[in-house]
Amino acid sequence: MILRGLIYSSLFLTYSLFSQENQSYFEDQFYLGLSYNSLGGKVDKFKENKFSYSLNYGFIKDIPLSKNGKYALGVGLGLSHNSLNNNLKFNNLNFEFIQNLASTNINRYNYTELQIPFEIRWRNSSIDNYKFWRIYAGLRYSKVIQSKYIYKDDVLSNEIDDFPIEKDQIGLTLNIGFNTWNISLYQSLNSFFTEGMNSNIIDLKQFRLGFIFYAF
Repeated sequence: MILRGLIYSSLFLTYSLFSQENQSYFEDQFYLGLSYNSLGGKVDKFKENKFSYSLNYGFIKDIPLSKNGKYALGVGLGLSHNSLNNNLKFNNLNFEFIQNLASTNINRYNYTELQIPFEIRWRNSSIDNYKFWRIYAGLRYSKVIQSKYIYKDDVLSNEIDDFPIEKDQIGLTLNIGFNTWNISLYQSLNSFFTEGMNSNIIDLKQFRLGFIFYAF
């Protein structure tokens, strides 16, 4: 329902604005982002381990709201490849905390998302100026399309497809920067794991901090 609503809203806005005369210039953009990926929440014993990442790329359609192009909406489509490394072990039935991380070689959650970003955009650009400040804030809906949990230590090795992650994720986004370099932040609004799992981990939500690059 969330995905369908976002698509219908995007098509309606695009049609309405294209039908107007004297439309301003468009800044349709490909984007590439790399962020540190983290789970946060008030969960006792939970610890991050090693480097966790999020790689995002896709295309955003620019929909100007003003003739000078300084204000616009952005609606896009992209993919995200992610990993999370921590001390939360999944054993097919439930979660438990690893007591000694030094004895564990791999305890990783990998997942791929289909993403639909929706942005309210401000920039001090013009039709012939490609170096400008930007502030893009909005929401991003993500649909998990593939996931795998991997665990390895000196004795055991286990891989599980489709672990109990919440498939529909929505979060707040903020991208701020000048020209090529832009800081990117993301804060999920819902739990990373599905409801009904351990009540003590339901508060874990995704937070990402990194860089995003735009290209025309």
